[in-house]
Amino acid sequence: MDAFIAHLPPEIFGFVLTLGLSLLSGFEREEHEPDGIGGVRTFPIIGLGGFLLIAGFPDTAIPFALGLVVMGGLVAMSHWFSLLKGEPGITTEAAALLMFTIGGCAAKGLYWIAIATGVVAVILLQEKRFLEGLASRLPRHEMRTLLRFLLLAAVILPVVPNRDFTVFEINPFKIWLVVVAVSGVSYISYLLRLWWGEDRGLIIAGLLGGAYSSTVTTVVLARQSKKRELCAVGFAGAIVAATGMMYIRLWVLLLLFAAPLAYRLTSIFWGLGLAAIVVGSLLARSLNVDEKCDFDPDTRRRDGNPLEMTSAFTFAAIFLAVLVATKFVAEQFGNTGVLVMAGIMGAADVDPFILGLTQTLGTGLDIGTAALAVVIASAVNNLMKGIYAVIFGSRRTGRLSFSILTMFGAVSVVLFLLF
Repeated sequence: MDAFIAHLPPEIFGFVLTLGLSLLSGFEREEHEPDGIGGVRTFPIIGLGGFLLIAGFPDTAIPFALGLVVMGGLVAMSHWFSLLKGEPGITTEAAALLMFTIGGCAAKGLYWIAIATGVVAVILLQEKRFLEGLASRLPRHEMRTLLRFLLLAAVILPVVPNRDFTVFEINPFKIWLVVVAVSGVSYISYLLRLWWGEDRGLIIAGLLGGAYSSTVTTVVLARQSKKRELCAVGFAGAIVAATGMMYIRLWVLLLLFAAPLAYRLTSIFWGLGLAAIVVGSLLARSLNVDEKCDFDPDTRRRDGNPLEMTSAFTFAAIFLAVLVATKFVAEQFGNTGVLVMAGIMGAADVDPFILGLTQTLGTGLDIGTAALAVVIASAVNNLMKGIYAVIFGSRRTGRLSFSILTMFGAVSVVLFLLF
């Protein structure tokens, strides 16, 4: 059997691959557009034609180029006749042209490209109604949001210098990579909020908001609780659940930029995160009132576009300042200075400080001190959120949130010191 396989022509896999992909596309077109330029017979012929013009003439691309011109002419003619019949679509013609080039890719041995392109093309053809419905439902400003994220990740990031500057070893590429990562997490949570909806329950609002910003979510929920005293326990539960998502979000960011630090905190952050979510859910389920305790999206704080360029550059500037300050404090005051700074930054914004720590590992800051600093910053941040809940929320929501959040913060420090 092995000898038989060894004597098979090397081009046979490309031939079979082209035939399979073109048959798949042909079946799809036969089902949805039987009167188009091709179907279950024509598409394999087109694909095998592209394969033959590369495999039969491996030393020159002229035959394939001429075949592509001929295919372009046939596609143009087919589209012209479709226009005369009042059918302006060009999808099937474009798919036929693509199948011709996929055959050429398979003949050149570019199997992964051929498979990926063919499968994606069939999915796009098959899901016509879903994609057209999605396009009609997608607001224009959401497309602008996506383009902003692509600008951050695909346009700006590749051209940022990837080397260290100054005595603080500032790497612009790493700084902007952090901005892209934080923006990506925020964007994903933003899309989930749009897809799932925040008006389906307080816990959903707390979870989705906590994936974006647990501090902002706490303030918003606390303000709403002041007007709905009967739902005070439910709002406290949503605030606690938001903090649970904060632990998981921070762990994911640590995993991206300092995996050893994330591994050190896995049991604590995931344990506290899941525990906070469970406690928050139990508080919300304990409600027994006639009023429907939902988050009101019409009265929420308008965060606007989560990927405004001003916000991205502001975060980059804050992260740079915190990074320099952290390295300076670590060099001048050692581990004690870093821990004191963790407490101070935890009262303000934990993300820049914690991500700054990931850039200082291996430059005088050991992983144990960095992990303790992360725990202290998150614990102090819990304390501040509890204070915000007391200031902005109803009396019951504020007291309950403050008690539970400070308890989780204290437990995180105790667990780290013990284990």
